[in-house]
Amino acid sequence: MPQRVNGGARAGLLAIASLGVAWGLVMHSMGWAQQANSAQVRALAAGEAEIDRWQWETKDKAWFHGHFYSVKAPGLAALTLPAYLALDAAGAKSVARDAAANARRADHPRWAPPDHPDLSQYGFSARRAHRVEVRVENQAPIVWALTLVGAVIPAVALLLLVRWVAERIEPGYGTAAAITLGLGTIVMTFAAEYFSHVVAATLGFAAFALLFREREGPARIGLVGAAGLLAGLAVTVEYPLGLLGAILFAYAVARPRPLRRLRRAAAYAAGAAIGTAPALAFNLWALSSPLRFAYSHAVAVQGLTGHAELGLNSSGFFGIDLPRPGAAVDLLLASRGLLTLTPVLAMGVVGAIMIRRRGRPAEAAVIGAVGIAYFLYNAGYWLPFGGGSPGPRFFIPALPFLAIGLASAYRRLPALTLALAIPSVTFMVAGALTFPLIGDNGTGTWANQLGSGALEQTVLTVLGVHNGWLAVAPVLAAVAAAIAFAALATPQFRIGDVRPAVAALLGWALVSVVGPSVAGDPVTPLGDGPAALTLVVLAVAASATALLALRYRERRADRATERLIAPGAPVGERIS
Repeated sequence: MPQRVNGGARAGLLAIASLGVAWGLVMHSMGWAQQANSAQVRALAAGEAEIDRWQWETKDKAWFHGHFYSVKAPGLAALTLPAYLALDAAGAKSVARDAAANARRADHPRWAPPDHPDLSQYGFSARRAHRVEVRVENQAPIVWALTLVGAVIPAVALLLLVRWVAERIEPGYGTAAAITLGLGTIVMTFAAEYFSHVVAATLGFAAFALLFREREGPARIGLVGAAGLLAGLAVTVEYPLGLLGAILFAYAVARPRPLRRLRRAAAYAAGAAIGTAPALAFNLWALSSPLRFAYSHAVAVQGLTGHAELGLNSSGFFGIDLPRPGAAVDLLLASRGLLTLTPVLAMGVVGAIMIRRRGRPAEAAVIGAVGIAYFLYNAGYWLPFGGGSPGPRFFIPALPFLAIGLASAYRRLPALTLALAIPSVTFMVAGALTFPLIGDNGTGTWANQLGSGALEQTVLTVLGVHNGWLAVAPVLAAVAAAIAFAALATPQFRIGDVRPAVAALLGWALVSVVGPSVAGDPVTPLGDGPAALTLVVLAVAASATALLALRYRERRADRATERLIAPGAPVGERIS
């Protein structure tokens, strides 16, 4: 038995490592957010807070007292600054220029942001505008290297943490939960993007993992303080992680058989204060006040000087008002909705309920509180999906918590969970291989690009492989390896009657086709041509095939067992 456990543990680690390789091989196209982070890290490298020299490369910027600033929290730029300085000292800029030039010779060059402003309307000459665009493309290989540090490695750490926590709640099913998180949610995209969401979610979930460990053993005030520190650092990376920090504060204080609750509260708060101090210090340096945030001065409409109209996030609290019912419906049912693209998350909710019934009410309450809080936050924000994201990117901090519920769902409702996991993986892998930041184009864009071979750049692209499918072949191989190792790490379970799972699968297909119309989404599978239905059909076919194949194998095994039973032998004499 110990050998089997160790083998499962090794397979689980290999599964997560394989998925990390897949993320690291992809070199995604850049948009405003990536360029804002890139400008910020270059500014820090130059000893500056303002991004005046690079402000034309992005629209995610603020204008304050005569200077431009990135609207992003400083944590990601600070984290990747040492890597940027090392690359600069090693002469990476010239290598990056050669790599970008090689990629531009590919059949489908995609590094320049598709929504980059038309600089001619701001008085730029064609030559000067071209220089800005080339500069953006030349920066892309360096941004990819920074992404390894700021997104890929943190995403691997996040999956390891999810696996660790889930294994202690549902032994044997932690790897399945972690790999489903990495492949079947928008983590698949943002683990390979120079965004701050994944590293912030990792820090926030790490704070929860520390508190979870502390609750499992003797009370240790040091772990409570360390959890507060991690929660504070998460805010330094991504400001909305303050919501998670508040929920975890309640989780930290409400420990059974606690030390004095005041001491626990003080330890957590002190750690959180230290963790948020870098963000406040940056605000003091850049904006003259620790409590002044660049979001308050975000550029809404670019003018000839780039700041004609401010106030992008002026409504409510930094752009957040009361949750809107229409936005809530969009978040669930629109063409980029949670249930439309990643239906397996519904099983995470079901699994959280199971966790509560199994005697872990505190952990179930945290999962529920985090999910509800971030859903309401997204529904109240003026831009619920966060731009062109393949799903609500501001919901990412809640995803690892829902993944814990997936472990219970896999154990108790394996057929149903698997039936909804396969469509989720199908859509997320399709998006990651093509152009995930689809905006209002609809998922039919992914099917069209898959059919034409217009795929994202990979490491092989810059090495001279210009055929899209050849360039992404190692990515697909790594994804397949992650799934295979996850299967090896998970105990065999009985599928049983597949009819409920098939019914749920067909129900999801109906939701994914009709839901966007119900939500009032202008882009719907019914009106966006046959390509929009292609991925739905493929997902249903793949899921149904997997279920039937597993059920067939199960029935063959049952018949083989029956043949081993001696005729007329009592039940107690059956051969095992």
